Amino acid sequence: NYDAKGKLTGTNQQTILAVEPMASGLSIKVKSEQFDNKDKPVSSTELGMRCENGVFYMDMKNFLDPSTMEGMKDMEMSVDGLDLEYPNIMQVGQTLKDGDIMIKFMSGGMTVMNMSVKMYNRKVEAIESITTPAGTFECYKLTYDMDVKSIMKMTVKATQWVAKNVGAVKTESLDKNGKMVGYSLLTAFRN
Repeated sequence: NYDAKGKLTGTNQQTILAVEPMASGLSIKVKSEQFDNKDKPVSSTELGMRCENGVFYMDMKNFLDPSTMEGMKDMEMSVDGLDLEYPNIMQVGQTLKDGDIMIKFMSGGMTVMNMSVKMYNRKVEAIESITTPAGTFECYKLTYDMDVKSIMKMTVKATQWVAKNVGAVKTESLDKNGKMVGYSLLTAFRN
């Protein structure tokens, strides 16, 4: 992950822990580890993903700020929302379903903080070839808007390049005025 000036802000490493067959696809357990810009561990969590009837479903917890989640790890938590969907077959011009997650942090039965992430206006804009340190990938270029609410509300416009059988290869985030906030690149991929 990089800031708008290209300075490293941290890394995320995802490792597939288990793949289990289901009646209509696969269930996948992924360990997601976050590191700061000096490669010091920040947080680690397990995410549930699945591929079912030709659609890949990603746990929306993947889009929450790891530092916020780490600071709330000792609290009670209730989670509600929709997984983010990526159809196996996408077409340029296609509109994709929204995704959202709402988390309520509680202590002693009282709500301390609410947090939510909503991704909407998701569209398949193009098919492009993207080169990163991990290689060159044929990608679907997806655009979407994302609202993140916790103590403050932040809205970003994002572009994500997704390669089949790989996942997100590159992501760019812009503020509401179109100014670059940050970006991420796939720097290593092992099959």
